[in-house]
Amino acid sequence: MAMSAIAARKLFKHSGTGLMFRGALALLLAWAVAALPVDTVFALAYVFGTYAMTDGVANLAHYYYDPVRHSRWSMIGGIASVGVGLVAVSWPGIAVMPLALLIGIWALALGITQIFIALEGRTTIRAWRSAALTGFVLIAFGVLLLVNPGAGILALSGMLAAFTAVAGVLLVVSGISMRRVEARSATV
Repeated sequence: MAMSAIAARKLFKHSGTGLMFRGALALLLAWAVAALPVDTVFALAYVFGTYAMTDGVANLAHYYYDPVRHSRWSMIGGIASVGVGLVAVSWPGIAVMPLALLIGIWALALGITQIFIALEGRTTIRAWRSAALTGFVLIAFGVLLLVNPGAGILALSGMLAAFTAVAGVLLVVSGISMRRVEARSATV
């Protein structure tokens, strides 16, 4: 087994670690978007694309390295994130309205998959409600962007920063809760 595969298995050994990693990425994106002077769509497209691809890879890694909580919805969400991230990065000149629609579709798809993941795990995961809440926040953000795609780059970046901050905190809380449950079940 390759050294990187061993390191990846250790990183995602516990489901909570994967959620905490995704939450930290979301918080980092929230900080970056709030700190960037969003003068062009290029910066937002690259920042969002990089985040979506990284989140997708983390979601796929969680799918493959956690056979106990193996969910096809995690895989679908990861593939959607990587695909949308690739589109955003490879087409940085995308206009505000199509970028808002792209991000809205991504958030809606990811929110739906997050709710299905939470519902599948509600019998085994004590923190399933915070995972479901994350899904509802994603859906609300996606619908908001789909209903009003011409909100403007500053409004879009502000919403993206707020969304990622809330989603990041919820993912970190879910990860911590899940790790506590796993720690208690390991000692029993």
